[in-house]
Order: sequence, then C-alpha cells, then structure tokens
Amino acid sequence: MSDPVLVHVLRAVDIAVVERLADARFEIVGASPDWLEAAFDAAPAGSRHTLAGALPFLDHFLPVADAAWHDRGAARAESGPFVARVAGDELLLRALAVTLDHRSLLLIERLTGDADTRPILQTAREQVLAMEQLTRQAAGVQAPAAAVARVAAELAAADLGPAHRTIADALAAASAQLQAVAEALPKPPSKGRRFSQ
Repeated sequence: MSDPVLVHVLRAVDIAVVERLADARFEIVGASPDWLEAAFDAAPAGSRHTLAGALPFLDHFLPVADAAWHDRGAARAESGPFVARVAGDELLLRALAVTLDHRSLLLIERLTGDADTRPILQTAREQVLAMEQLTRQAAGVQAPAAAVARVAAELAAADLGPAHRTIADALAAASAQLQAVAEALPKPPSKGRRFSQ
C-alpha cells in the first residue's frame, strides 16, 4: 500500500490488511495494528508465523474466504464478530475477504465502542437473571398469600361472636391487601401451548 495516508487511516481504525499470495502464504500489507503484532507474538511457537496460528478462528473462516477469492470479485465473505484472546485480553474482531485488482485481500477489523455488543448482551443477560430471581421470590410470596386468603375466607364464613368477628374482618382486610400486592408481582411465564400436527 503506497499511500501513506491510507496506511495511517487503516492503522487508526484498527484494520489490518492481509494479502493471500499465489503460494497460499499471507503477507501483511502496509503497517499492521499493534493488536495483530501482539497476536503473532502470543501464538504457539510452531504456528507463530501463520495467520491462523495468531488468530485461530481464521482456521474456520479461511475456507469461506477462499471460495470468495476464487469467485474473483463477484463475491465477498464476512466472518461476523469473533473473539480472539491476545496477550490476556479478549478482542472482538471481524474478517472480510474481498478481491481487488485481482488481489485476494483479508481485512481484519477490531470492533470497539458501539460495534462491540458484548457489554449490551452482558447487561441483558444480567437483567434476565435478575427478573428470573424476582419471579422466583414472587412465587414464594404468592402461594402463602393465596393460602392466607383461603383461610381468612373460611374464617369469615364461620359463625363467630362479635369479638372474633372483628378479628376475622381485620384478617380478611389484611389478607385482601396482601393478595392484591402478591397478584401484582411478576408471574412465571406460562407453559407454551402444544399443538398436534
């Protein structure tokens, strides 16, 4: 890549450009980002100088990329986000295989900021777990509240003297309030209906 501005732009946006040569080797085009250099340094000794050794996920993606390169420009292949462990850090990367001017290129981009959906997914997972815990706790209140309501109703229907009637009425009122609160709590999702085919 002869344009120094383009080299600096790619480095600034954390994109590595790698060319697949005719002999099936890979060569970094221009300057490589620091994270790619760290990935090569951290690769196992036997695979330190291979792209798949530095980023093992590419072992699965390169056959897909090969198909796009053999199509000579009519196709492109994108890996989707994948995680690579580099020097103890988890990096979120995405690879794109394209053919430009009869050159087979692999662009590897580090995803950060809004492109990295892992924090959003983690927050959503934590919210689901919190809701499940709240639902379990609510179920622990709803069953006893319903039992108290049944007993209060039986007691209210009994033939009681005036002193006991006052206590039964107070119990029924308190039970109705408890039942209203328990009903407002989250309930476990109902089992899906089954359909016969």
